[in-house]
Order: sequence, then structure tokens, then C-alpha cells
Amino acid sequence: MSVFFRPIGSNNIFYFFEDKKISGCIKTISYNLDKDGNIKGMWEKSGTVAQLMGAIKSVEKGKLEIVSEAEWKNLLGAE
Repeated sequence: MSVFFRPIGSNNIFYFFEDKKISGCIKTISYNLDKDGNIKGMWEKSGTVAQLMGAIKSVEKGKLEIVSEAEWKNLLGAE
């Protein structure tokens, strides 16, 4: 399981994914992109189901959008 979220109007991307080493745990990587799609900074940490649910609720409220893997690759200029 993995999903990308982007706050509306932001150059930040939040990537939630299942930790393959620890069953049932979630990891989060936050990417900060420049206007050309280059990664300016990033951090990785353990995530929680509550954070993931909060992101999903923010999509419902129109504060975040879900970014597909293809869109993510397009943002970075990757094929």
C-alpha cells in the first residue's frame, strides 16, 4: 500500500507507504519540490494510521489532492 498526497497550491508531497520491515507500520516521506520539480528537501519518519486518516479526511475537505504514481513521476520529470 502506498499513496501520495499534495496540499492544494503547495510544492510539498507526502508519501505514505507500508514499512516492509515492520508489519502493520506506516512510513511517511515528505518531499519539498522547487518550481521545476527538483527535490529541495525531504524527511522520512514513522507515520501513523491517524496521520493517514487525517490526510484522507483533508482530501474530502478539499485541502489535499491524491497524486498518482504517474503524476508523481511527471512532477519529477521521470519517465
